[in-house]
Amino acid sequence: MKIVMIGGGGACIVCANTLRVLGNPARIDIYTRRDRTAYTPCEQPFVLRGAMSFEDMVYATPPWFEKKNIGLHTERTVEAIDRERKVIIFYKQKTAYEILLINTGAMTTVPDIPGLDGARVHYLTTELRYAEEIASIMPGAGRVAILGGGVIALEMAETLISKGYHAVELVVSSEKLLSQQLDLDMAAKLEPAVRAGGLSLHLATSVARAETREDGVQLFLSGGDTIEVDWVFVAKGIVPNVELARKAGLSIGKTGGIEVNQFLQTSDPSIYAAGDCIEGWHMVQGTKLITALATHSNRNGRVIGRNIHFGNTVAFLGSLNTFGAEIFGTTVVSVGVTEHAARQEGVDVLSVVRKGTTRKKMFAGEDFWAKLIADPRTQTLIGAQLLGTREVSRIGERIILMIGEEIPLARLSQYETIFSPPLSNAYDQITNEVDLLITELLRRGESVAW
Repeated sequence: MKIVMIGGGGACIVCANTLRVLGNPARIDIYTRRDRTAYTPCEQPFVLRGAMSFEDMVYATPPWFEKKNIGLHTERTVEAIDRERKVIIFYKQKTAYEILLINTGAMTTVPDIPGLDGARVHYLTTELRYAEEIASIMPGAGRVAILGGGVIALEMAETLISKGYHAVELVVSSEKLLSQQLDLDMAAKLEPAVRAGGLSLHLATSVARAETREDGVQLFLSGGDTIEVDWVFVAKGIVPNVELARKAGLSIGKTGGIEVNQFLQTSDPSIYAAGDCIEGWHMVQGTKLITALATHSNRNGRVIGRNIHFGNTVAFLGSLNTFGAEIFGTTVVSVGVTEHAARQEGVDVLSVVRKGTTRKKMFAGEDFWAKLIADPRTQTLIGAQLLGTREVSRIGERIILMIGEEIPLARLSQYETIFSPPLSNAYDQITNEVDLLITELLRRGESVAW
């Protein structure tokens, strides 16, 4: 069997390794337009801060590919897929395949802002060469504007402040930070930490136009203000990179991602697709979505590797859009759907927000905020948001199972939690909030199945 993979992202490498671990002897070739692959893009901000090196990001080197007998072809842009002849085409060359995997990732959104161009404007992407360009200008600490309010924008802002930039302006079109992960009430609790870190926020604001000069950029904001900076960084989101799949006649979903079935096959059974370029689905609700997460791509790769080897026996479960990041010293966790997104879909929800502690303060307990979102019809959790210390990431992992397995609130209320004064509280914060949701159901006159 001959397996060809296009893109070189995490899904390709994990899929190839899964096949080799299973003892599959197929010929495997990976083609990527990039000059390097097998690195973790999420680590770029920490490289720029000096916490690690670019080399530390790499998890598979050329000798690893050779040892695994996996052909890695860098700087090879695949121009077309001939499905009838089962070949890929690049630089007037052709390579045949029996099974094809498309893992072309996503493209950075380029905003239509008059005058926003030139050498002083940088787009934040997953490619190392762009990160290296940014690293080269980092010593010139000064004034910078970042367009966007997502995690990439916030991590870059923190990076620049840590490197001595004395003015960092964040221009966010949404009324809140992390609009895809947090509701307004939780985003408002994150704002003080961000402002205290030295970041200037311009929420619910856009850039009407820009003037780029040799020594800087002038941004004219929608509210009438003007910002003058040395550099502009753009992090306005991503869109699935599906042009190759579209040209090949593969089905594209309403979200803009490549349509796949439960086994991650495209509309062509001999072609699989994975990662940021596919249209996935919510694990519980089934709604279609794009999930741009490294863990999602890696799970895609494992599932596809097993399905190629065993013959489509492993169904992909979907995603809970699980998110975690450390923003200006605050760990932010989001799982499932936000209350805002649920209500936009016409779903009635119950929610509760409470501040708690990881344990008693005399045992170095620390404060954290938790928001739980429940569906009163199913009486199960459908979303959660946490803000606090790094410990909340472990709490979030517990909630992932609660949501994914659709455990009824009444059962969650009775599960025991680990307790010892130096470790935790006798009345666990999450259990407490589950009980409050149950109380609200009873107040509504709902029957709770104990």
